Amino acid sequence: MKKGILITVAIVMSVVLVFAITLLMISQDPIKKAEKETIAIAKESAGLVKATDFYWYNREKTYFSVAGLNESDEEIMVIVAKDGGGKTILNQDEFITEQQAKELTREEKGSIDILEARIGLEGDTPIWEVSYKQENGRLGYYVLTAKSGKWVSDIENI
Repeated sequence: MKKGILITVAIVMSVVLVFAITLLMISQDPIKKAEKETIAIAKESAGLVKATDFYWYNREKTYFSVAGLNESDEEIMVIVAKDGGGKTILNQDEFITEQQAKELTREEKGSIDILEARIGLEGDTPIWEVSYKQENGRLGYYVLTAKSGKWVSDIENI
């Protein structure tokens, strides 16, 4: 009797595990597809040869961005609009890095937990949006220009 119950529980747990893994893989498909398409666009339009980071920015409009190296071994950033496919290409001397954006945010906001940074466009201006958790546990977004690191906006206590 106990052996039968254990076998039944093992079968149910196996089915649940397979379902959970399948659901996770299906949910990742849009991200992987967007990353693959963005890298292909960056290779064609900006000479990307090695992708190092992929970003998905979603505010008023959605942008997919890829950072990496071009044929000259220079760091570039290619920002692609989801709708219309418009491209913005930045060379290494034209933007601050993700790490620099996080450091500038930490300097301004003090004791916070940085969650992630995403690059996108606000109008025609490339911006970094750095999400963070405040000491009170609430979320915030610190937005700065990607070209100079100047403050654009800050949304707190979400």
